[in-house]
Amino acid sequence: MSKTVLVVDDQIGIRLLLQEVITHEGYQVELAMNGQEALDKINSREPDLIMLDYKLPIIDGHALVKQLVEKGIETPVIVMSGLPDRAEEKMNHYPVVKSVIGKPFQLNDIRIMVKDIIDGKCNQPNR
Repeated sequence: MSKTVLVVDDQIGIRLLLQEVITHEGYQVELAMNGQEALDKINSREPDLIMLDYKLPIIDGHALVKQLVEKGIETPVIVMSGLPDRAEEKMNHYPVVKSVIGKPFQLNDIRIMVKDIIDGKCNQPNR
């Protein structure tokens, strides 16, 4: 069974771009446009990786990660942000957060990061 990546971003263009890139790498992709939708999907079927925008409507990225940790969900997370320094400051103490990347990002960096995390090569935060 192929691994699943949940892409959570309120911008449809980013969701669709990441879906195309990650699917091309052989992974299944689920999409969510806000934190609540992501939480619902995670509760029904936990993905192997979450690509999470920091600033989201309804439940933001920080609140979502906090809820996951409180529930004992250890799915690795890549946080995407237009203000990566601010996001990193808030997210760096959560062990599930493997990386905080700035937008815009390089697609090849995403490919490598996703593969390394899913294949278990990235056990420590990449900051």
